[in-house]
Amino acid sequence: MLKKIICSALIAMCAIGAQAQNDWAYFGRYHADNQTVKTLPQEKRKVVFIGNSITDNWYSRHGEFFRDNGYIGRGISGQTTYQMVLRFYEDVVNLHPKAVVINGGTNDIALNNHPYVEDRTFHNITIMAQIAKQNKIKVILTSITPCEKYGWRPEVTDAIEKIRSINARIKEYARKNKFQYVDYYSAMVEVDANGNATGRMRPGISDKRSDGTDEGCHPNLAGYAIMEPLVQSAIKKVAK
Repeated sequence: MLKKIICSALIAMCAIGAQAQNDWAYFGRYHADNQTVKTLPQEKRKVVFIGNSITDNWYSRHGEFFRDNGYIGRGISGQTTYQMVLRFYEDVVNLHPKAVVINGGTNDIALNNHPYVEDRTFHNITIMAQIAKQNKIKVILTSITPCEKYGWRPEVTDAIEKIRSINARIKEYARKNKFQYVDYYSAMVEVDANGNATGRMRPGISDKRSDGTDEGCHPNLAGYAIMEPLVQSAIKKVAK
């Protein structure tokens, strides 16, 4: 199984080989800090959060949540799951945590560096999960948070449907593999008068645009306050 997983990862690396030579996966972002983290007692690095800007902003805005609980933030703004797979060993496995929280996929849907193919994004997430499992790291998978549209990618007009679709697959995959699953989406999505989820992020829990309206994709501190107890509940089940 591990050989199959590694081969899949190598195929992904070859597919973007020329770009990777220019640090396409951004290994340099955490390289120096990783050397320091490796020297910490495991209680200070018991959980690694890998992801994109949602994880990156979380650590920069509420670092106490990470430091006080022995969590390590390894989010990089703008990244897709293709990049996360490439740096998974260096930024997660080599830190030897008890557990990893994997949150990715929204930038894949936003076409940040690759055409969106749900099967490929889903496969990238499963590769990371299986690499963690093979290295005796407990796996916590999370939903993509709600987002109606990406301000930087207006041509993506079906984000709601795509997010719902892949979230359902991640949830089912977690169930089948007995991984923890954290449903940020259900806790953060707007609900209409009939009790139906709209697919938009709830008002007041995302960053603001320059005109003062809700940006609708990136959580603000109120959004992270919703996410934190949810993920901590999952962590307590696997990384005491």
